[in-house]
Amino acid sequence: MKWVSKTVLGIIVFALSVCVFAQSGVIEEIVITAQKREQSLQDVSVAVTAFSGAEITGQGITQAKDIAAQTPNLLTKNAVGNTAPIFSIRGLSLNDFATNGTQPVGVYVDEVYLVNNSQLSFQMFDIERVEVLKGPQGTLYGRNTTAGAVNFISRKPSDEFEADLTLTVGDYELFTIEGAIGGAISERLSGRFAFASENQGEGFFTNTANGTDHGEIERLGLRGQLLWDVGGGASVLLNVHGGRDRSDNWFYSLLANESGLPEGDVIVAADPVDGDIYSGAFNSSPKIDNDSIGVTLTVDWDLEQFSIRSISSWEDMEYGRQEDFDSTVLSAGNNDYGGDLKTYSQELRISSPGGGRWDWILGVFYGVDDLDEADVFDETDHPFFLDLVLDEVYNQETTSVAVYSHNEVYLTDNWKLTAAVRYTDEERTFTGGTLGFAEVDNEVSYSEVTGRAGIDYTFSEDLMVYANYSRGYKSGGFTGFFVFVPEEKDPYNPEFINAYEIGFKSDLANGLLRVNGAAFYYDYEDLQAFAGVDGFFRIFNVNEVEVFGAELDLWWAPAASLDIKAGVGLLDTEVTESTLPDVAVGNKLGNAPDFQFNTSLSYVLPVGNGYSLSALFTASYQDDVNYSITGNPNQVQDAYWLANGRLSFGADNSRWSVSIWARNLTDEEYFGEIFSDGALAVGFPAARRTFGAAVNLHWE
Repeated sequence: MKWVSKTVLGIIVFALSVCVFAQSGVIEEIVITAQKREQSLQDVSVAVTAFSGAEITGQGITQAKDIAAQTPNLLTKNAVGNTAPIFSIRGLSLNDFATNGTQPVGVYVDEVYLVNNSQLSFQMFDIERVEVLKGPQGTLYGRNTTAGAVNFISRKPSDEFEADLTLTVGDYELFTIEGAIGGAISERLSGRFAFASENQGEGFFTNTANGTDHGEIERLGLRGQLLWDVGGGASVLLNVHGGRDRSDNWFYSLLANESGLPEGDVIVAADPVDGDIYSGAFNSSPKIDNDSIGVTLTVDWDLEQFSIRSISSWEDMEYGRQEDFDSTVLSAGNNDYGGDLKTYSQELRISSPGGGRWDWILGVFYGVDDLDEADVFDETDHPFFLDLVLDEVYNQETTSVAVYSHNEVYLTDNWKLTAAVRYTDEERTFTGGTLGFAEVDNEVSYSEVTGRAGIDYTFSEDLMVYANYSRGYKSGGFTGFFVFVPEEKDPYNPEFINAYEIGFKSDLANGLLRVNGAAFYYDYEDLQAFAGVDGFFRIFNVNEVEVFGAELDLWWAPAASLDIKAGVGLLDTEVTESTLPDVAVGNKLGNAPDFQFNTSLSYVLPVGNGYSLSALFTASYQDDVNYSITGNPNQVQDAYWLANGRLSFGADNSRWSVSIWARNLTDEEYFGEIFSDGALAVGFPAARRTFGAAVNLHWE
C-alpha cells in the first residue's frame, strides 16, 4: 500500500537524523491522569500522546487545534475561517460547522466536557499537560465519545511561590503577553492567576476592493484558581475562567463553480486575483465576537479505603461569527452565526486508592446543555438560492445522565484484565428551524449500554503489550442548518462503533529509546456525517464504514542534551455500505489522510557561567486528504510539509530566556479546510510564514 512505503521513508529519515549521536541521555517518566489516577504513560494500555507544558511553550502552541502537528492520526481544522475547530482522531470526525452538532472527539478542559466546537477556540496558557486518548471513551469520565478524547490540564495552585511572564513580538504587528502568579495565601489556602493576551494588528489577507488588509487577531483569556486544604484528606478547588475573541474571521478562497449554472460562472469570475489565495475583492469584513465565562468547583476527599471526587461546572458562551462565503464583491453567502450556549454538569467519582489487585472507579454524570441559535444566510447572488435571505432560529436542549464503572484486575503480577461498562440515557429537544420553510418541535431520547474489555501482559518494567475491545456510542440529534422542507429536520440516528486495538509500550536501549505502537480496526454502524446530500446540507447516517490503521511514537535521547521524537500515523478508511446517492461504497472518510509523519529535535548546548543555548526544530507531513466523505475532487488538499524552529538563550536555572522563532518556515500555502455547498467550492487558507522573538521571565 502507498502508506507502507511512506512509513519506511519516515523511519529512515528518523534513523538518519539520530544515528550520529552517542547514547548518553535519559528519557524522563511521563505521569498522566488519562485514567483518572496518576500513572506512568508506559503503564496505560491505551494509545496516548502526551505533551508537557514546556513542550507546548517551546513549540509555540497557542490554540487547541495546534497540537495536531505533533500527534499521529490527529487532524484538526477550523470549521469557519479562523474559529470553531473540528478534531478528527483516526479519521473520525463530524464535519459540521453548525453549533448544535456533537463531535465524536470529546474535548475536556480541567475535566470539564466542552459541548461543541464553538467553545474550542480557547487560548492555551499556563498549561501543565495535554493528553490525547485514541479510541472510544466513556467508561472513565464525562460524555460518550466514539473517536477519542483530548484532555487539557492547567497548572494548579500550590503553596510555593511561582510567577512567569512572557512577552512575544512578531511580524504582522504581533504582540502577546502571557503571565501567571501563584503561591500560598494562608496556611491552608493557595491561589493562582493566569492570563494571556494576543494581538495581531495586521492580517494575512488583502482586500483589493478597498486596499485594506484583513485578519487581525484580538484575544484575551483569564483564569483564577483557589485551592483550600480542608484537612482530613479533603480539598476544594475553585476555578473561575473566561475569555473573549474580537478577531477578524478569515476570508476564503473561491475554488470552483460546481453548480453548472451561469450565475456560478459570474461568481467565480468576480475574483480578480487568480491564484493568490490571500487576496481578493471582498464585499464584507467578517468578524468574530465571542465571550465566555465559566466556574468549576472540584472537591476531593481521600479516605483510607477509597477516594471521592466531585466536579461541578457551569459554562456560558455568547458567540458570533460572520463569513463572506464566496469571498467576492457579490453576496453568495454573507452569513452570520450567533448563539448563546449554557451548560451545567455534575460528575461524582468514587475510586479505589490504587496499587492493589483490583483498581476500580465508579461514577455518575449529569449534564444539561441549552443552546439558543440565530443564524442569517444572505444568499442574494447564490446560483441555487437567488435573492433568498434565510433565517435559522432554534432552541436545542440536551440532558444526559450516565452511570459507569471501570475496573482493572491484576490476575497475576504480569497479567491485567480491564472490564468497564457504561449506561447512558440522553434526551434532546429541538424547537424552531428555518423560518418560513421548516419549523419543527421535536424530541428524541436514547439509552444505551456500552463498554470495554481488555487484557495486557507486562514482560518486564520495559515492555508491555495489550489488546482491547470497545463498544462506542453517540446519540442522535437534529441538523442545525437551513433546509426547505420540515422532513429535512427529522432526527438522525445514533452511531455505533466496534473498536479492536492491539498495542505495546516499550523502553529500550537501557532507557534511551522509547517506542510505543498500536494497530486498530474499527467497524462503524450508522456513522454520522455532514455534507450536501440531494442538494441539502444535513447530518446523515452512513450505513457501514471500516477503518484500519496503525501509529508509532518514538522518543530517543541519544545524548544528555538531545531529545528526538517522531511519530507515524497510517489510515485506510472505506465506506462498505451506503444507501445515500452522494456517498458511494468505496469512498474514504473525510479528514482522514492515509499517512502522517511528525518529528521534533531539541538540543541544549551549555556555554558556561550558568547559561545555555537551545534549539528546537519541528516538522510534520500530511498526505493528500479529501475533506468530504462524498469524495468531491474539488475538496482535496494535496500533501504538504510544515516546519517550525526556535532558538533560545538563557539561564540554566530557568529564571530567564530570550528566543527567536519561525512558524511555517517554507511559507507553505495550503487549505486548512475545503468546503462545498453543492454550488461553490471554497478553501480556508491556513496561516502564512511568521517570525518573532520572545522574552520569558520566571520567579520562584
